[in-house]
Amino acid sequence: MRSPDLIPLNRSEHLYWAGEGHLGPINQPYVLRLSGPVDEALVRQALRELTTGFPRLRSVIEPGPWRDRLRILPDDRSVDQLFDDAYRVELGVALDDRDALQAWHSARLNEPLSLERGLPWRARFLPHPTQPALLFVVHHIVGDGRSMVQLLCAILGRLNGQPIAASPLDSPSMHAAVTPARLWQWPAAVWRGWRQGRADKLAAQGQQVIMLASRRSPRFTTSAIRYHELPCPAEAMKQFAKAHRTTQNTLLTALVANTFLAPHTGNAQAVAALRISVDLRRYYPEGQAPVFGNYVSSFTVRARHQPTLAAQIADIERQIQQHLARYERRDHALPLTLYEWLPFIGRTRYRQLIAASKARGTLPALSCHLSNLGSAEFINPKDARVRLQALWPATVSTALLLGALTLNGRQCLTVIRQCDEIDDEAVVDFLSRLDQQFASLQGSSTVS
Repeated sequence: MRSPDLIPLNRSEHLYWAGEGHLGPINQPYVLRLSGPVDEALVRQALRELTTGFPRLRSVIEPGPWRDRLRILPDDRSVDQLFDDAYRVELGVALDDRDALQAWHSARLNEPLSLERGLPWRARFLPHPTQPALLFVVHHIVGDGRSMVQLLCAILGRLNGQPIAASPLDSPSMHAAVTPARLWQWPAAVWRGWRQGRADKLAAQGQQVIMLASRRSPRFTTSAIRYHELPCPAEAMKQFAKAHRTTQNTLLTALVANTFLAPHTGNAQAVAALRISVDLRRYYPEGQAPVFGNYVSSFTVRARHQPTLAAQIADIERQIQQHLARYERRDHALPLTLYEWLPFIGRTRYRQLIAASKARGTLPALSCHLSNLGSAEFINPKDARVRLQALWPATVSTALLLGALTLNGRQCLTVIRQCDEIDDEAVVDFLSRLDQQFASLQGSSTVS
């Protein structure tokens, strides 16, 4: 009988564990600026209680006879010692200098965590007379972006006097979210998946994926972060989306796609390949969806030149709905089930495959991975005294990563690039062209 404190790594977590060291530290460092002063002792207490309430925050990687596992440590004196190493107060960071802060943030993104010793997270409290900051770094093995948001909500709640509710220790298997409910539904699901995959491959032939990379590198080096505030208030974006009869997320996706495509108007084969995450929790049978952990898949939207923004929005919306329908119908049942078996090939073999794919340049060609949190206001508890003033999320990605959110009426992007292939100048130029897309949107709209 398996110990309730010993959890096998699922396919995503096994990938993170195998990629650790090749891709870089697969951490999720979030920088939070708070709206007012807060007692440092309260911050420390909140994070210690968070470690108690969320068992995965006191996990370590433990080798098994066939596959590695997560061992949940008992909440005792040893965790107290590890906590003293994980949480610290850091002085001397120029919080009001955005360039200095993002450079410091980049350095934290590239710092590895000791997953086999624990704890799988780090926190740094940065004092400030009016708007202190907290760097909260959690390894991706602990949880996905939605899990990170749960942790942030718990932290902000505790800083405002609310208790931290205990999080369940869920089984990490994604099998129930991707497979048909009945055995007789498998043949049709496999046939649809094969047919659609073949059609996607044929459609992609001859296409040129537009990327910011200026060179190809056989090895990953470091990653870097750039902060950017979009020149369009959140309320205006809402009105523009309404005028175009779409969502803010789809409108942003269309504008990002057009930003990649704009310098290549004469190239009929140019494509902006945008990878978008899918939360698999929504596809579990009713009452079986897990709460905390890693339950994410993805799909790729391939945007081509369109005569108008409205046409681009319509094409992207069509593709998104088609991809989501595939998950609803379990059309990815076979490949996603096979992925569940990947941990059994072992970490050494998986690391070899990852390194070889990078060296040969056979990783999927992508323009970017676009992740939109939407409004981050919900992270603040109701009637909060201390609120989020700013939030800059980040993580490592093989492709250029754009993390979008809105907060306090502003739209913000955190851009993460792999330095081995993408230069900072290319990111700056891309963001300038993205701002031009917003300027054109505002100039051509008649939204009142």
